[in-house]
Amino acid sequence: MTWLDVQRFIREKTYDGTQIPSGITRIDCFSDALEVEIPSESSKADVDNLLRDWFLDRYKSDSDSDSIYLDFGEAELPVEFIVKEPRLRAVQRKFRPFWSNVIYRQQHLEGESQTQGLDDLTPLTAPQMVTFYSFKGGVGRTLHLAAYVFALLDAAKSQNKPITILVIDADLEAPGLTYWDQASHQPAFASFIDFLEIYHYSPVPKKEALDLFAKEVKKTAKREGKSTLYFLPAFLRQEQLLDTQVLPEHLARTGSWACSQAIHELGRHLGADYVFIDLRAGLSEIASPLLFDSRMQRFFVTTAARQSVEGLTLVLQQVSRLAPGSEEIDSGHFYDPSVLISFLTPELKQLPEFEEALIQFREAYAQAQTAEEDEFYSKRLEILETDFSQQLLYINTWDEARRKLAATSLMRVAEDWANNQIDAPKYDVSQSVSDGSKMFSVEAQLRRFKETCGQYEFAEDGKGDSLLVTEPLKNLAAHFQDDLPKVVSLGSKGAGKTFTYLQLARLKYWQNFVRTVLAFPEESGEEKTYIFPLLESDNLAQSAQEQTRKAREDFRTHLQAHVPGEKSEILMSDLREKIKRFSRDDHDHLDWKYFWLKLIAEAFNLSIESPSISAINNFLKSYDIKVVMLFDGLEDVFQEAASNSNEQAAIHALINLPKQFEELRHSNLGLVIFLRYDYLKYTITQNTAQFENLYRAYELSWDLGSFLKLVYWMCAQAKVMDVSPEEIEGLSRKELEDKLETLWGKKLGKSTSNEAYTSNWVFAALTDFKGRLQARDIVRLLYHAAEISLSQSQEVQLQRWSSDRLLPPQAIRRALEPCSQKKVEEAEQEYPQFKEWRETIPKGSERVVPFTLEDFELEAGHLKLLEEMGVIYEHREKNGTVRYYMPEIFRKGLGFELNGGARPRVLALKRKALKSQL
Repeated sequence: MTWLDVQRFIREKTYDGTQIPSGITRIDCFSDALEVEIPSESSKADVDNLLRDWFLDRYKSDSDSDSIYLDFGEAELPVEFIVKEPRLRAVQRKFRPFWSNVIYRQQHLEGESQTQGLDDLTPLTAPQMVTFYSFKGGVGRTLHLAAYVFALLDAAKSQNKPITILVIDADLEAPGLTYWDQASHQPAFASFIDFLEIYHYSPVPKKEALDLFAKEVKKTAKREGKSTLYFLPAFLRQEQLLDTQVLPEHLARTGSWACSQAIHELGRHLGADYVFIDLRAGLSEIASPLLFDSRMQRFFVTTAARQSVEGLTLVLQQVSRLAPGSEEIDSGHFYDPSVLISFLTPELKQLPEFEEALIQFREAYAQAQTAEEDEFYSKRLEILETDFSQQLLYINTWDEARRKLAATSLMRVAEDWANNQIDAPKYDVSQSVSDGSKMFSVEAQLRRFKETCGQYEFAEDGKGDSLLVTEPLKNLAAHFQDDLPKVVSLGSKGAGKTFTYLQLARLKYWQNFVRTVLAFPEESGEEKTYIFPLLESDNLAQSAQEQTRKAREDFRTHLQAHVPGEKSEILMSDLREKIKRFSRDDHDHLDWKYFWLKLIAEAFNLSIESPSISAINNFLKSYDIKVVMLFDGLEDVFQEAASNSNEQAAIHALINLPKQFEELRHSNLGLVIFLRYDYLKYTITQNTAQFENLYRAYELSWDLGSFLKLVYWMCAQAKVMDVSPEEIEGLSRKELEDKLETLWGKKLGKSTSNEAYTSNWVFAALTDFKGRLQARDIVRLLYHAAEISLSQSQEVQLQRWSSDRLLPPQAIRRALEPCSQKKVEEAEQEYPQFKEWRETIPKGSERVVPFTLEDFELEAGHLKLLEEMGVIYEHREKNGTVRYYMPEIFRKGLGFELNGGARPRVLALKRKALKSQL
């Protein structure tokens, strides 16, 4: 340790002097002593104890002197106590947006504004400030800035909205844009160095100085159509770089955000709409006064190289300490940063190191979130990707940059941002066609879309032969590439259990499933692991039954080739009847375990009186046979599981088998059991969460990301947009939302209106108060929206909206009611108690949300069930009154109306339930 280490330690303990312990009025470390100011001599004993806690045996205190051992040649740093009268106001060290200050800043508390306590960080009016930063040089930072400038100018031109942009080269150590400008032979009359010096040491009043300086900048205005582009180079003469007297940090020392304010004022004097700033790379105080300002849109450019990833991770951790709070973000005046990962290739994107980099970035910025947002913190940090392009490696001028950027992915990413800034409509369903042919095209697409959604609404029909790769399926494939799966896949009714069951059966072999999900190439000569659908729903249509029968037939043909014996077809009706017959008598868990094992053995024509796990496995190993058994439709066989202990024992024994097979050293039998949530709760009444966590990765649930993917996938299946199902995995949430504007527009109204964003509205409308969403509800809403668009085309103004979307806003709104009605019907089938409660509601009674227990005489059992189902949500008002609210997906089907003032509360409760997914 040196005295500087002691100083760092003190700054860390006191959060850079912002939280000084009681009993101390000031504490500062110098090269010759640590000075501790205390209000009285009596305080010294407490401070002695505090220093001893901090420095342990390095702190020495006696009657003669106090000191701290520095562990370097037994050197000591004296500690001097100074007694002074208590100050009227505690002196706190002023915050400065420098790395050495931010690192010691305390992370904000839950619910506290991140900007609280930061001097002068007030919202900025026009112009909009946009900065580009990188930890390392040579990662494409300047190119990205140029692309965003060009894209913004193009978007303004296409929408005939002239704008003014000021671009500043603020990299005072390695300016790139300045040399571009010089190579273009563009004269300059003022530089950024000039601006810093004029602003800091202005010989005239600030306003007059800015007016005069703005005139110099305007001399080099460039016209882009009706728009104007100003450029402020880093220097005019290279000597300025070698003798820079005033830096951004000098302005920041006069006021924390003075540098940002100075540039913003210059932008206003120029009449700019946007100010783009190219910042210095690295941990430089040349960049930090602007880098930490959350009022700016900040783009952090990096490659996937380890040193860039580690460096940017460090930067994100520090930036998150000053991240804006939710209220600031919602105000539209403060921003979270965006990360732009450059120079990517398809091969690089497939590397696990790339995935780790994405995770690392999100975790680094995770601390910016409040506790309520933790689960979805990745939504706060936008990560965009731009691909490697050989032609971008050598650029000398602005014109060359524009020409070479035109066809790159970098430009496409920039255009997405620019279009959002200008708010330009980006899509047209049928461009360059007459009104008559256009409407014919729209109606044809709607009919095709409706038909496709109808095929996929009910998995039992077995229609559709494509598989949407969701996170649970990715986990299932990735985790069991080499081993056989032994899992229980949980999901609500309509979550996609039967659909997944049928798609697995259609693929026939486990290797086909892994390849389909993980996009692996087929390997010649690979061994086959068969998929055997042993138990299924009794609601399957004939075509679906044929799929599962073929899978069983394929396996049993293979089995017969190895194991001589009579080949007999398994009839599903006989199998279900056999299970029902056995369940008529009382059996314990062990009886049911042997029953299930015997059922599995019989599927292999293996006749064993008391089959065991090892016996079945040894049989398969002896013939080198591997097979994955599928179980679905347990709710059809065990319809009284809610109250029948025998049926509960049956399910319990079955869902415990995967764990028991997992205990084998090498298992040739895999199990995938699809089970409804409510049946798990009937079966395992204690430690249910522990069981759920065991198979959490394979749970069939739908969040906002997977919801968007499913909608996009349905469009791909119906061929109503220029989309490809193969590209789904590579699309970000923002990209999916943008592409789906062709389907349902940006908002439920004009893009410039205050209406809700369509994707957010649909997602929120279909989720319950547990934040749960079912795949069937998504497909069903799309089906009804298409049907209403066709059958009520005049009422929903199909022709008016067809210029930029397929589904009119009113069709989407109206589609929610039939969805809700069917949701309620299915809930009655799934939960008998729910049906009981609904029947207790007096006919003709006023059904209004919110309501109280007394309004409908809710019993405790019904109340608990409705809360677990997400049908109602309890809210205690300030006066202590408890009222219950209902989500839209249930409210409409149950015939409840919203009280006039209830909508804001419902929206607030839904936002809470979705934990900031919206």
